[in-house]
Amino acid sequence: MSTLTLISSEDPFETVVAKAEAAVRAGFIADYLAATDAIDRAYIAYQVALYDEANPDELPLMDEIRGLHLPAAA
Repeated sequence: MSTLTLISSEDPFETVVAKAEAAVRAGFIADYLAATDAIDRAYIAYQVALYDEANPDELPLMDEIRGLHLPAAA
């Protein structure tokens, strides 16, 4: 008779998901910064708008991208 053994991972599921979501957000920001023309930026902005709409409980990523162009407060 065979038995199953539960092997737990080091990170709980929530931590793995949070890291994946952070990687997606960072990827959008990197793509936006690497865009070379207005068409590319507009397409990435469209994708970010869809992402923000699908994740209403998170801070809007578009606000974060817009904040990249603001001077830092002293």
